Amino acid sequence: MNRRLTLASSVAGAVLVALDGTVLTVAQPSLQRSLGASFAEVQWTSTAYLAAVAGLLVFAGRLGDRYGQWRMFALGMLGFGAASAGIAFAPDIGWVIGLRVAQGVCGAVLQPATLGMLRL
Repeated sequence: MNRRLTLASSVAGAVLVALDGTVLTVAQPSLQRSLGASFAEVQWTSTAYLAAVAGLLVFAGRLGDRYGQWRMFALGMLGFGAASAGIAFAPDIGWVIGLRVAQGVCGAVLQPATLGMLRL
């Protein structure tokens, strides 16, 4: 595999997971108004993502060791993108929270794969 592509992919994946942990904070007031959500519900959009990522990182790293870092990276990116698209069309805050959990799961799969690809 091309080393530059591997490095660029790894950096992009790592930045995506890290940035998405905080980026929604800026949009929370707008999200609260447009979906008619409570302050606590809007806070769950960030908490759900971070809890899913943190809770599954070690397990996801093991999956990468077992099934391949590139495969897990691709799966994480596809899932993350699909969950992001779903959030854009979410009809209410419950959907946003659920899809943020899905993003967190995919982020957990993606994050260790980015590091694992660098050692290959």
